Amino acid sequence: MNTINKSTGFSPFQLRLGQSPQLIPLLITPVVPTMPEETRAWELIDKLHLDVLEAQNNLLKAKISQDAYANLTHGPDFELDIGDHVMLSTKNC
Repeated sequence: MNTINKSTGFSPFQLRLGQSPQLIPLLITPVVPTMPEETRAWELIDKLHLDVLEAQNNLLKAKISQDAYANLTHGPDFELDIGDHVMLSTKNC
């Protein structure tokens, strides 16, 4: 659940909650910001929104890269003219 996905660059936990869990407890108590809770909530929402947009951008980059790599191994398309005879499979019809 906390493994970073290579295509998105984020863990599902981070995309869902905005941060990754800490397995080792902190030795010192973190300083909690004194800003209003509503402001912190909006900042978290904005951060989550930006993370999701970045993950979508990373997925698009991965898709383009995979498409380019797959097209390297494809052979040329068959050129058919009107009147050519072809055999069709009717296995699933």
